[in-house]
Amino acid sequence: MVTLPTMWLGGASLAWELLAALWRWTQVQGSLRKLWTAVQLSIFGTATVAMFLVSLVPYSYMEPSTHGRLWTGAHRLFGAVEHLQLANSYGLFRRMTGLGGRPEVVLEGSYDKQHWTEIEFMYKPGNVSRPPPLVAPHQPRLDWQMWFAALGPHTHSPWFTSLVLCLLQGNEPVIRLIQSDGARYPFHQQPPTYVRAQRYKYWFSQPGEQGQWWRRQWVEEFFPPVSLGDPTLDTLLRQFGLQDKSPRRARSSSNALAQALQWVRKQLSPLEAPTLLWGLILAVGAIRVLQALLGPRSSRASPPPGEEKHRPAPKKDPGAATDQAAPAPNSSNSGSQTARRKK
Repeated sequence: MVTLPTMWLGGASLAWELLAALWRWTQVQGSLRKLWTAVQLSIFGTATVAMFLVSLVPYSYMEPSTHGRLWTGAHRLFGAVEHLQLANSYGLFRRMTGLGGRPEVVLEGSYDKQHWTEIEFMYKPGNVSRPPPLVAPHQPRLDWQMWFAALGPHTHSPWFTSLVLCLLQGNEPVIRLIQSDGARYPFHQQPPTYVRAQRYKYWFSQPGEQGQWWRRQWVEEFFPPVSLGDPTLDTLLRQFGLQDKSPRRARSSSNALAQALQWVRKQLSPLEAPTLLWGLILAVGAIRVLQALLGPRSSRASPPPGEEKHRPAPKKDPGAATDQAAPAPNSSNSGSQTARRKK
């Protein structure tokens, strides 16, 4: 139970601010100014308390037990102003997974339609004994879309039918989106003959449950068992405009750059995306540190303090010293002699 203590904390903080405002009101000088401040304090204080009570109702949605114990006056006040949308549910994408567990779609494949093998993704919940992986800063697009697909029927996610078709065909680029390491894909030797999908609800395991990170409960069949040429699959493909599409023309790989990029991609394909991204980030950081440590230093470095004292004084030219010591001609005498000649 987390929301109830935070509600009390918020109420205490609001009460403190109201008392502080009331104390500042007592320090106001002048009758008219004090009256005007009292009116403002009454209006804004009442509105603040009302907004706080209204916000408690959607805030308590996260815990049904706290929501049921909330003061009935807050529920009535929220119902009166709900159409104004003054307060909303707390949290980003709060209604994405619901309070009754995290819905997840689990794909399964089979060769005989009797024995089914789960197709485990790299990042999304599947195997209950596998801990949640750390994926930041990578964004696993397919795993994320599977999360949204679990929130409704498969017809709301037409791409899911295309995914099933690619698994039946053994499409290697699509399989790499599920498992970058082909050996971990259960049908890496031969594509499955049948594919289906089940919807589960997942919860984190309790502290006492050893060896399990998740608890799950089967909800319903999400996608029926289909195979290549199955009428159900063909109907869905036609419905979503995914059938009879011309295959994409292969790109030319004759130049050296394309071949080099393909070679690099082949070498890096066994690595998971988070590992690759963190490796690149650390490599760039190491290069920047080395550049800072081994970069060019200033060529005009100041000499050591002791070297300035022992530096010999420059020699003076005796001729230059004599010229400097010679007195300058008296300008006043030369001027008087010139005046006498004119006379």
